[in-house]
Amino acid sequence: MISDKSKNLLEKMRIDSDEYFKSLHKKFGDDYRVFADVLDSFDCESKTEPKFAFRDFWQQKYASNSIESELCNWAFELFNNLKRFYSGGVFELFKSKQAEWGAPPVRIKREDVPTTSDIEMLEEEVTIYRGLSPNEFASKNFAQSWTIDRQIAKKFAHEVYKDKIQGIVVKGVVSRDKIIYFDASDKEQEVIIEYGAEIFAQTKTIKAVS
Repeated sequence: MISDKSKNLLEKMRIDSDEYFKSLHKKFGDDYRVFADVLDSFDCESKTEPKFAFRDFWQQKYASNSIESELCNWAFELFNNLKRFYSGGVFELFKSKQAEWGAPPVRIKREDVPTTSDIEMLEEEVTIYRGLSPNEFASKNFAQSWTIDRQIAKKFAHEVYKDKIQGIVVKGVVSRDKIIYFDASDKEQEVIIEYGAEIFAQTKTIKAVS
């Protein structure tokens, strides 16, 4: 059973609790409750290094399950996401989460990003690129993080997925008023797209989602 405390915390983190726990239940069965325990037990005031605090938590509650298991690795990533959130809010969480370790989608909003931005430096219609997995490409449910540098997208697609099926680079065009954050000094030239914004790719219209 997921507590109201856990649901409220996930909502603050811009994470859909129902979607998240449904996916966890599908992957881990009844062990999905581990993630609810992480949320309920997290101490946002703790100054302990995450790896030691989490190890104590795991050994006290789940000693029968290996700390090297996939379940433990995914739970540890949720713990790290909580640390990121309490350290720098939704923006830091969005920028630093590791999806490959089971981090849930974070649907960032305009009010979550820094007030200083370089959006006005962009053209009114912005050409954007995203390096993604074949699965994301097939779903057409593209995430909010894009770049205006094609080479960055290509590098991401080829390096992140180099041990898997090679990634794909998607090119699109988005209206500048649908971009919620851009930092011109960012070496990755990332643009964050408003959730649900229309992105025009060739003759098809897709939507930016997490």
